[in-house]
Amino acid sequence: MKKKKLITALLISTLALSSLLTACGSKKNTSENKTEVVTEVTTDTLTSADGSSVEGIELEGLTFNSEAVDMTDEMNQAIENSGLAGTFTSAVSYDFNITDANNEKVQPNGTVSITKTLDKLEAPEGYTTEYKVYYYNPDTNSLEACNTSYEDSTVTFETTHFSLYMYFCVCYDVDKDVVTNVLTTDEGLKFYTASEYASYMVEQEEKKAAEEAAAKAQAEAKASSSNVATNNSSSNDVANDTSNSGDTSSNDTSGSDSSSTTNSSSSDSQYIKAISLMSGRDLTSEWKLTWDVLEPTSSNPQIYFMRYSGGSPTAKGRFYVFNKDKTIVRMNMESRFVPEDEGFENAVASVWNTALRHGID
Repeated sequence: MKKKKLITALLISTLALSSLLTACGSKKNTSENKTEVVTEVTTDTLTSADGSSVEGIELEGLTFNSEAVDMTDEMNQAIENSGLAGTFTSAVSYDFNITDANNEKVQPNGTVSITKTLDKLEAPEGYTTEYKVYYYNPDTNSLEACNTSYEDSTVTFETTHFSLYMYFCVCYDVDKDVVTNVLTTDEGLKFYTASEYASYMVEQEEKKAAEEAAAKAQAEAKASSSNVATNNSSSNDVANDTSNSGDTSSNDTSGSDSSSTTNSSSSDSQYIKAISLMSGRDLTSEWKLTWDVLEPTSSNPQIYFMRYSGGSPTAKGRFYVFNKDKTIVRMNMESRFVPEDEGFENAVASVWNTALRHGID
């Protein structure tokens, strides 16, 4: 009887110990297999009055603002400082910001994406259009590229702060040359690369000069005809002195023509000889170019530069291209650069390429 009780007690103890070990094992496993708590991050999207949008976190209750900004001289200089002059077709800038309930500007918490749909450039068949976005850094007066994507003319870029940003539309022709100028004509939009636009400007200047010369010649012919009619009328009124009057008139006219020719020759001699590379016309008296207003360019001995503030709104001066012995100036072109600008030497090279295509010696 005692033996049975002892066996029973041992069995109970064994079961209790087994339960205890099992419980400890469960706690250990529970400790090792920790449950991770995942918090979902939700993003907010705000839309500005012009249809632009921003997406990021913790934007609820804020207002997104998008405003077009005119390109300033400093911003244009930033483009040149960053080596981006001549690398795009068109550029526009916008000031992006978000404001709180008190209309105070605040910066985003982390990275945000800004999306804007730009005016679409209707490029001809075979042309390719791309978009790039740059942050304008006023401290360094330079541009910094942003991570950008686009679909058609809807452009999205990422940033961690709000400020001024520039959108570059870059259009390439079939040869992958960048279109730098788009002109509106009666025939529609005309697309020009830098070299094509330079040639176009030369042709336009030649055409304008030809029209002005024709108008001047017509006015002189009309004035001459009027003078002849007046002289004939005077001769008829003094019929008794026809012979003497005729001789005197003849002598006076001869003297006048000689004086006029001499003055014209003397006047032109003080200017550098100018013969158009395009049309062959003598433009000496129209350009009235003298050496004292010209600066040599360091990279090309046949190209000189003259500073001036006239011409188009962006022009800072004009290039003049001479023949090989520098006795005749053959063509000129406006310049957006002066010798101190970083893009000046590139402009010199572009002018020379244009001159070579037109047969400069």
